[in-house]
Amino acid sequence: MYCSSKHTTHMIFTYSLCHAVIDLVHWRDPKKSGVVFGVSLLLLLSLAAFSVISVVSYLLLALLCVTISFRIYKSVIQAVQKSNDGHPFKALMEKDVTVPPETFRKHVDVCLTHVNHVLKQMSRLFLVEDLVDSLKLAVVMWLLTYVGAVFNGITILILADILLFSVPPIYEKNKVRVISFSCKSCIVCFKKAFIVEVQIRDYITITSIIIINIAASSN
Repeated sequence: MYCSSKHTTHMIFTYSLCHAVIDLVHWRDPKKSGVVFGVSLLLLLSLAAFSVISVVSYLLLALLCVTISFRIYKSVIQAVQKSNDGHPFKALMEKDVTVPPETFRKHVDVCLTHVNHVLKQMSRLFLVEDLVDSLKLAVVMWLLTYVGAVFNGITILILADILLFSVPPIYEKNKVRVISFSCKSCIVCFKKAFIVEVQIRDYITITSIIIINIAASSN
């Protein structure tokens, strides 16, 4: 019963999170999407130009400047008007910002599930449970070395952020042509990938037979 309730809560949380992200990248609310896109892009560009410590320090300093200035401004206004409105951030200060243990455990369980899945897949690939899958990973890592020689991590994140907020609206406007082109491209790619995988498996089988025959003849 507890496992079922936990699974249901995880599904609801995942669905709501995915729905919120989809609304953002499809610009359902232009103001909210514009703010998120602008802030995320500005943060990534700042990280590309400055160190993480400098960016975090400047952000916290800017936040402190805003809150302190607003606090002084409201204090002056209250002194001039001789009002007793109290602290300007009183409503925010009275909010409960603590994390409940149930919420913390729920998110830890979700993260632990994903971590265990990743560890299982890494163990399967790096211990060569399936030789073809391990070779595929080796090819991907080899291609990523060329990507790393051209781009660094921050540059890739900046490009991903721009694409994340620009591709979905373009796709919505040209959905029919994009789907048609994607289907044709996927069919061609799957055919070539299947042919390459069959050739690799045949090569491995033939090589294994040759090695066995050589070992048997030497004995």
